[in-house]
Amino acid sequence: MSISPKLDKRVYQETQLPINVGLYIEPRLRSYVQEAPIKQHEAGAQFYTFPNFVFPFGEPLSLKIEEMSKIIFKKIVVLDNLQNKAYEMSEALDGILTVALKNSDIELYIEQSVWRAIGRHNLSITATFLDPKQNKIWESDIAVEGKGLDFVTSRVEQEWWMTTGPRFGPAVDDSIQQITYELAQKITTSKEILAYIHKEKR
Repeated sequence: MSISPKLDKRVYQETQLPINVGLYIEPRLRSYVQEAPIKQHEAGAQFYTFPNFVFPFGEPLSLKIEEMSKIIFKKIVVLDNLQNKAYEMSEALDGILTVALKNSDIELYIEQSVWRAIGRHNLSITATFLDPKQNKIWESDIAVEGKGLDFVTSRVEQEWWMTTGPRFGPAVDDSIQQITYELAQKITTSKEILAYIHKEKR
């Protein structure tokens, strides 16, 4: 399933924090792939059946978190390991942001009588901000629900549906766009992070 999320334009309006940050996205999130079956809202035989739809959304979500971080922090360094001390030598970091997948639930429905498909993606992450010695300054769980609708409006689209299935990707695109914006907003307005920056930059 094609996934191509965009960054919410409101991220660009967030106040940039004047700090250099190491970004660590947990490997499970980076490589996360989820399968989901189609469910029918209506009783009766299905016109067709599809194998489970596969959503490899870990990588695009990670890339959007990186893109968002470059906007809200003065500088970011992507870390592949929290135990790696090499980053301390190469970069003077003011803090570390870690992001982990908490939960992901994808539901796909088809309403055959009206040729409509509905996708829902309940996505949650845990974000933590640490000082360079990895003492916890702030932590937050962020949860969103992405939604997508696909309608058949022509005979050609109907045949395309029958062959490849509905476009469910937009539900996942929506959840990624929402969660990166929510994350940006929570970080830039966090009292704990702002107090930490004020103390460090004095």
